[in-house]
Amino acid sequence: MESKAKMKRNLILKSAKEFIIQNDFNDLTLDAVAKQAGISKGGLLYHYPNKEALLLGLTQYIFEEFTMLFEEHAKKDPLEKGKWCRALIETTKEDLDHNAELNVGIIAASMLNPSLSENMSKSYQYMQNKVEQDNINPITATIIRLAIDGLYYSELFNIAPLDDKMNKEVIQQLINMTK
Repeated sequence: MESKAKMKRNLILKSAKEFIIQNDFNDLTLDAVAKQAGISKGGLLYHYPNKEALLLGLTQYIFEEFTMLFEEHAKKDPLEKGKWCRALIETTKEDLDHNAELNVGIIAASMLNPSLSENMSKSYQYMQNKVEQDNINPITATIIRLAIDGLYYSELFNIAPLDDKMNKEVIQQLINMTK
């Protein structure tokens, strides 16, 4: 069973993520997150003493959620060959369909000092290692992972984002590459 402190931290992080998705990243304040979470600012400060600590916690929270979903998708896949690549594709598709929540973590990490992006790098390396050992050509697996990154950044920076039809076709082609 989760402790009350862990449940409160998760409430704060979920509220921060929702606030950023509903508003602009630059509007994020400790007061706004406390209000979104329905707690006092003092209650928030107990768990996250400043905005930097909150953003670091938020980045870790989002990458942990993404990694957990990635592992769940792989576990459910009955076909061993390419399952980690398909898990990455499916997890990414879900994430992009739900406001690209991972992008919130990436933005948060990039706003902090570079040493704090280490957790993000470890998550990416974990996924890269999984797809490279996926019983398909490691170069093909890496191309799939890099294409996934491209889908994210295209959406995040609004650089020629794909329409729904093209996005679905790209996702399907990536899945086809795993077989």
